[in-house]
Amino acid sequence: MIRTLFLPFRSYKYLLLQLTQREIKARYKQSFVGYLWVVLNPLAQLLVYSFVFSVVFRFPTNNVPYIIFLYAGLLPWGLFQGSLATATQSLVDNAPLIRKVAFPREVIPYSVILAKIVDFCVSAAIFVVMMIIFRVPFAQTSVPLFLTQLFLTTGIALMLSAANLFYRDIQYLANLLLMLWMYMTPVVYPLSLVPSKYVWLYKLNPMVGIIEGYRSALFQYPFEWTIIYWSMGIALITFCIGFYLFKKSEKVFADIA
Repeated sequence: MIRTLFLPFRSYKYLLLQLTQREIKARYKQSFVGYLWVVLNPLAQLLVYSFVFSVVFRFPTNNVPYIIFLYAGLLPWGLFQGSLATATQSLVDNAPLIRKVAFPREVIPYSVILAKIVDFCVSAAIFVVMMIIFRVPFAQTSVPLFLTQLFLTTGIALMLSAANLFYRDIQYLANLLLMLWMYMTPVVYPLSLVPSKYVWLYKLNPMVGIIEGYRSALFQYPFEWTIIYWSMGIALITFCIGFYLFKKSEKVFADIA
């Protein structure tokens, strides 16, 4: 199991790198501004949400400028949503490769996630600049939370990409669920706005612990370790289940691609 898990990164790392580079280049091929869309997309979304929720509704953010508070939620959510939306279609989009070449098929959704991480790093650099401009001090590292999110994202991506190969309407269902999931996660609003009687149910969402953990690490909010540990546990379980189901169904991918 462990050997199979690391096989794409050991024996197929060149293929993984090539597919990742292809994913990055193909996304903005023949577009007018090219790679600037990596920055323009999140900034446009940030400006719209900032106006609506800082001018119209005015959410409390514990003295952190709302645009910074919002960006801290949009960054990880953008990586999560973008990775799943693209990875769900990745096996279908690479059907000719699956039919003709023998390799671990998980390399394909992995390459999509890696390409999205590149976009995430560019957006994170913009976030750092904004924190400096708004004079928000840097607090603790959020690497463990990033790894937790990565395991959760990869596990779901493996399940969705395999399922979409069998049933092509999974991609539409995934997009709908991701839209609903975002509003059930404190991305654009603080967790404190959730009615107390529903908080326990709300915290079952593993992305709640991840988003709240990022903000706690960045803005020196108190850590709520219970939901963070819950998110870590769910992320590991999700990855293991996703990897198992993906490898179990992999043998018929070439027949149905």
